Amino acid sequence: MIRHFTSAYFFFLVSLVALMGCKGAPDTGEKQEEKVKEAWHITDEPVQVQIGPAEEEAFRQAAHDGQLEQVKALFKSGVACDAIDPDGHTALMFAAFNGHSEIVIYLLDAGAEIDKRDSLDRTALLYGSTGPFPETVEILLDRGADPNKVDSDEHFSPLMHAAAEGHLEVVKVLIAHGADRSLKDVDGDDAASFAAQSAHMQVVEYLKQTQ
Repeated sequence: MIRHFTSAYFFFLVSLVALMGCKGAPDTGEKQEEKVKEAWHITDEPVQVQIGPAEEEAFRQAAHDGQLEQVKALFKSGVACDAIDPDGHTALMFAAFNGHSEIVIYLLDAGAEIDKRDSLDRTALLYGSTGPFPETVEILLDRGADPNKVDSDEHFSPLMHAAAEGHLEVVKVLIAHGADRSLKDVDGDDAASFAAQSAHMQVVEYLKQTQ
């Protein structure tokens, strides 16, 4: 089982406009500001940003890369927190996959659907469980993520992924939150089988001791 989760890179460009003062006698600060606004058709109204696929992809990429401030800026500009790519991946899935706990918390607070599924029915928790990120996994579980949702392809569970990758601390967190060690994939393998096949004997022993 290999951790593999890619995304195309989009660059979010920001243009800066230099405002030049007018020649002539000096004005008061207030009058000068009014002149500048009038000359450039500037108002105090909030700027409406056009949101499209590029901005949504930049949002997911920022979550993937751990760029919290970029995530915040794009969300505040109008990007939906559950915007998906062609494979159904969300920013929450990307953040969980790389263990970016602060972004996971921000997205959940912003209303991200915690058990939203991608095109193969994989959830953020399943992605998070593939890495050495017990804190991220615990956040998701504490917020209500289902530890026993399996994908629709191989029927892998979060516990199977953590066991296969040898992430003992993640295994412990999942077990403590009710992960079912008896679940089997389409080939009849369970979490202990995955751990044994990858020679993660500490995980095998832990799963045996906590039965």
